[in-house]
Amino acid sequence: MKKMISFLVLTGIICSISAFNTRPGQKPVLRTIIIDPGHGGFDPGTEGLFSKEKNVALAISLKLGKAIEEEFPDIKIVYTRTTDIMPGNMPTKNQGLHYRAELANKSKGDLFICIHANNDGHTPGTYAVHDVIGHKMVGKGKRRRKVPVYRTRYVKNTRIGTGTYIWKADRNVFKGEAINQREGSDVEAGMGDSTEAAFDMNTPEARIRAQLYEKKYFANSALFATLVEDEFVKAGRHSDGVMQRDEGIQVLQATGMPSVLIETGFLSNKEEEIYLNSDEGQDEIVRDVIRALKRYKDTLEGHGSNGETSPAGLGRGR
Repeated sequence: MKKMISFLVLTGIICSISAFNTRPGQKPVLRTIIIDPGHGGFDPGTEGLFSKEKNVALAISLKLGKAIEEEFPDIKIVYTRTTDIMPGNMPTKNQGLHYRAELANKSKGDLFICIHANNDGHTPGTYAVHDVIGHKMVGKGKRRRKVPVYRTRYVKNTRIGTGTYIWKADRNVFKGEAINQREGSDVEAGMGDSTEAAFDMNTPEARIRAQLYEKKYFANSALFATLVEDEFVKAGRHSDGVMQRDEGIQVLQATGMPSVLIETGFLSNKEEEIYLNSDEGQDEIVRDVIRALKRYKDTLEGHGSNGETSPAGLGRGR
């Protein structure tokens, strides 16, 4: 199950975040961005009529990384994979997820962007629907019984749109542990301060401090996710908004930094699959994320934004 972010809560986060971040003479708030193409290798992800999620995610991710390097040459890009492998060449999916988060934490990432494609739970293109059109009697004697008669019809898969996930707020204990893993790193990245040691989670003071960072990273994640979806809407895409998933998302919870997972569209929809595999579609997605990233960076650095956030357009039903 998924939960939409409350409009009022999200609006409050966006209104307060700039003041929370800005400090005179602060260091750049985005020094390292981790780009995580979903799935890979033996894990194809969802599949469309002619493509696999792992390949679409990788193509968009590589273009996104290149665009960030061109737009923000001072930002370092770290990919969890650049070829069709399970990150780290790990033998299981769970180990691959652990590797992604560990790499992000060791790389001292300031933002984690995971790229995926979606499906609506049905077969791609069209799917069969079985309607009951009547009943008939079968069997003999005591075994005689009424059974339904079905008619099969095929329905076009019309589900489209984007959506961006942030981690589940009540899973903050995992986020605190991830923040603590960033030994010797700038855990205060994006806040204008720095530290050279991880939190000692055995002390009450350190636990309180870690909780402050959890809230901070949650707010920044919600902000960036909101801006991403806002840019998608401006480009004419349908948006499912900023969401959380009840069971949580491991790579978002285990990364000690603001983190989002972007669902770029539905491979189960024929037209959207063509869009996601085209240079035109991929380039547009990248442009939208770059615009959101610039607004995010400007907001954190207190420079204002070229566009206004429109949270009212988020949280729409699919």
